Amino acid sequence: MTTAACGADPGAQTAEAAVKPPAELVTDGALTYGVAASFPPFEFKGPDGEPTGFDIEMMDALAGYMALKATPLDIDFDGLIPALGGKRVDIINSAMYIKPEREQKVDFVPYMVIGETIMVPKGNPKGIARVPEDLSAKTVAVTRGAIGETYMTGFNKQLKAAGKPEMKILALPNNQDALLAVQSGRADAFDTSTPGAAYTASQNDKVEVAATFDVGTKIGIAVRKGDTATAASIEQALDKFVANGDYAKLLAKYHLPPEVNYFTAPSASATTSPAAGTSPSAAG
Repeated sequence: MTTAACGADPGAQTAEAAVKPPAELVTDGALTYGVAASFPPFEFKGPDGEPTGFDIEMMDALAGYMALKATPLDIDFDGLIPALGGKRVDIINSAMYIKPEREQKVDFVPYMVIGETIMVPKGNPKGIARVPEDLSAKTVAVTRGAIGETYMTGFNKQLKAAGKPEMKILALPNNQDALLAVQSGRADAFDTSTPGAAYTASQNDKVEVAATFDVGTKIGIAVRKGDTATAASIEQALDKFVANGDYAKLLAKYHLPPEVNYFTAPSASATTSPAAGTSPSAAG
């Protein structure tokens, strides 16, 4: 089967599924997934106002292997896990970082390894270079409910313990709002992923990278806690997507560096899949 990453109709269904789809779906014939479409290059609004990006194309392909249509539900990031728990969506695919606090609520099928980046206005006027020291007494914008908010809260504890002023954490609905807060002067810096930072810098000459940290964090597709059947379906479809080369082609299309490839990362083979009954451990 040719996937969406190679130009196939993303909504096309096959006569016979290559991968058994989940038994219970929000909508018959569709794989409904939660996404916060404001985090390029993973998910963002295209010129037509519809979600596009790495995760969107990947989901078109994975759903296709199950003879399903991929149907995104675009909601704020902090509403994704509640939507999954409330069965408004079948899965979450929104560049979600695999962290212990999330693994208590959902299971993950990992698909990428990334790091975290602090971005600042061009020229870095506040001289931010070290994390967390140089964030002391600064205003840092984050996406509400995303891992950046957790990082900054933890950094504030470190700053307080060191006797330094804490940063002001400006939690906003999405990544685009965090970027705009820096450009408008409401914030001194904002937190995003390393691929997101590379994409933003390539599209916007008014901001730049100031610091990178916690490289090696995994991101994954989330399923309901204990839902090993759905996890197995996603994992099998993902295996086919990787094996036929379309995963690597999609990385190249969105200018993502080879080191983000989870399937060639040294730790990939040591990670236990949730389909086997155990959630993968979080990095960082």
